[in-house]
Amino acid sequence: MNTNLPPILDFNSNTNKGMLFDTRDGQSYPVVKIGKQIWLAENFRYLPSIEKGDKYCNSIIPDNDYLEKGYGRLYDFNTAMNIAPDGWRLPTNEDFIELKDFVIKDNNLKEKEDVGRYLKSVKGWNPYEGIVNNDKYGFNAKPAACYPHGISLGISSNFGNYLSASTNNFYHWNLIYDIEDLKNYAYPSSYTDFVFNVRLIKN
Repeated sequence: MNTNLPPILDFNSNTNKGMLFDTRDGQSYPVVKIGKQIWLAENFRYLPSIEKGDKYCNSIIPDNDYLEKGYGRLYDFNTAMNIAPDGWRLPTNEDFIELKDFVIKDNNLKEKEDVGRYLKSVKGWNPYEGIVNNDKYGFNAKPAACYPHGISLGISSNFGNYLSASTNNFYHWNLIYDIEDLKNYAYPSSYTDFVFNVRLIKN
């Protein structure tokens, strides 16, 4: 396979959906336009070349079925910063804020009210009274959890976490089965034990 070829984006502006083909490894991902942004509609699963000190959660994924169902791989921050194909990148906090603000405005919500149900996948999350996930925009956020590197991995039903880029800290954005808000949390750059899912955004 020619790994020098650029990725291929097949996007339909009428449906705001499409597919991204990563020519580095032949993987394909659904994509979706939400507001002015184009996001992967699945968790990323590229298998990178690991530099000393970097981690990704591959060896503790039980089988390929986990990957193919959209749960993706889990990456530490250093690895996540360097895995995107040309034209794509790890989203910033500002990107997630724009996503959140669009959902609020598009649905006439109060701040923080019900944002999660519009982004969570319809299936896979633990049920909670009063919360019905509808995945209105096709973001398809799955509860794939996060783990300290090296422990046994199983598919979660409670929460999903997505890394975002920052200069001095790494952040993750969190969705929880019983909370509607999409929140972010910061950790110092020295905090490298945890690995998280990645959703890329188009430049």
